[in-house]
Amino acid sequence: MPLNTPLSYEATSQLLQSIRIPSAPAVFMDLHALMQKDEPDIDAVATTIARDPGLAALVLKTLNSPFFGLRNKVTSIRQATILLGLLNVSNIVAGLALKRAMEDAGGPMPDHYWDSPVNIGMVAARLTQYFGGVPPDEAYMLGLFHNVGMPLMMERFPDFLHVVREPGCGGVTACEDRHYQTNHAVIGYYVSRSWGLPEHVGELILRHHDVEDVLPAGVVLAVQKTANLHTGGTIHDVTAELNPRLAEVAVAAAEAIGIPVTGIDLIVEDPAADEYVVIEANERPGLANHEPHPTAERFIDLLFPATSALPRFAAHDQPGGTST
Repeated sequence: MPLNTPLSYEATSQLLQSIRIPSAPAVFMDLHALMQKDEPDIDAVATTIARDPGLAALVLKTLNSPFFGLRNKVTSIRQATILLGLLNVSNIVAGLALKRAMEDAGGPMPDHYWDSPVNIGMVAARLTQYFGGVPPDEAYMLGLFHNVGMPLMMERFPDFLHVVREPGCGGVTACEDRHYQTNHAVIGYYVSRSWGLPEHVGELILRHHDVEDVLPAGVVLAVQKTANLHTGGTIHDVTAELNPRLAEVAVAAAEAIGIPVTGIDLIVEDPAADEYVVIEANERPGLANHEPHPTAERFIDLLFPATSALPRFAAHDQPGGTST
């Protein structure tokens, strides 16, 4: 079979069996579960990390390095979480756990190899401050894990670095596919699934070299399977083109459940058409989602109908009135 022939699912599975994908340490999995809670407990996080003495020692050594520039020496994991915050400490633990697991699986890496994914993870987490809807811990994990397949490929194929550095080899993953019938992005995806990372993070790891296509201007690409605002979705007001039938359906649904102020979510192919599917009702709808329409003002008028007709500065017209 030619080397550039795509592998079947069975052949891919057989090849992957020859690449030892390390299991996630228990401390990583437990810590990941704790950090998914709305309010992670500091003591629970510190106790979880301390259960692995070797990893805890690495964390303290890292935090006391010149990189962090702390005035006083950190002597406990709990002190570290208080000084740096739960998210920073959990990200440091993730990086150290990954490094240790990869080296246990494939041996020591070149000097400073792990500086790059850690730095990329920190930059990715920082960028979430400017791009809403992306949790910083997920961005950090994506940066940390995006090339995690490389050390495993190096361990499995001794000539790996020589091959990918050959002149004219082409794109990295294409070159790997030709020689090994798999690539580090595929291996990284399987590591991400084994370590319990969110599915969409694994998909991004799998496709992070697929950048050949540039979207035409004005074309929107869905990169997540959710469209909620808090997960990175966007809001587009369609009041001007809304089919009256959809408004009638929303009012009827609100009346049917007896909630006078509610957000009715519909799935439609076209807001100007009359086809729809009702999926849910929100008793606490976002009032600012339809600016510049006066949604919030209408809400106040509904609650306090006696004040709806008063001028905003009515006190000016009353004797002795002052501005409010």
